[in-house]
Amino acid sequence: MSQFEPRPQPPKSHILAESYTILSGAYDAASSFLTLFENTRRNRGAEGASTDEEQDLLRAMLVFACAGLDSMIKQVVRDALETVIDKNSGAHENFRIFVEKRLAKQGTFDPKFLARVLTEMDPRKVLIEELVGELTSQSLQSKDQVLRTASYFDIPTKDLVSDIDQLDQVFRSRNQISHEMDVDLNQTNRNRRPRQKNVMIDYTKVILEVTRIFLVNVDQRLQFESVSEDEGASAVPTEARTAI
Repeated sequence: MSQFEPRPQPPKSHILAESYTILSGAYDAASSFLTLFENTRRNRGAEGASTDEEQDLLRAMLVFACAGLDSMIKQVVRDALETVIDKNSGAHENFRIFVEKRLAKQGTFDPKFLARVLTEMDPRKVLIEELVGELTSQSLQSKDQVLRTASYFDIPTKDLVSDIDQLDQVFRSRNQISHEMDVDLNQTNRNRRPRQKNVMIDYTKVILEVTRIFLVNVDQRLQFESVSEDEGASAVPTEARTAI
């Protein structure tokens, strides 16, 4: 039973089954680390500040939640992006913009790439695979990377997260933990940044909620009928165009 609510509901689309498994695992892992933290303190009758070892459980809670976000979004990209592009006019337009920019990579026309695409049996599929490869090749551990990926599903930022600055802070904290071991040599009593339970729980909730909402939005788009060619050429929202 997860300590983080609301628990994610299974998506309607079977395409997202594996993504849902990853999302559920992220909730369970974060909950397990929080339970371990609370049990450890309870068993030693602790009051006041937590130890470095106890704070490591809070750090792990956030890191695993962020890993779940990274893994789930990449799975969604692999399994559902092509279908969403077929069904959603905004996603279709963003894909077109990607192709346009890819053909002029680094500001110059790329004839070798165009020749490779045109000589394939299914050029459109090759282009989608190019986009999928780009979106899944790097770790999604910043707000800009997450929002850019969301834009290719035509998910507006306001639908994904209510506080952009907070999401940015959460990722900064995650990266301090993952890349710096949370070391801060300017600390007077300890050499690591102190992590408060309530703050880390809030940070973990932010990540899990963004992950859950991402899946919900993609699931909604998969329920739409496929767009026609004319609809696919409709204007993309400025926000999504900027993210790309």
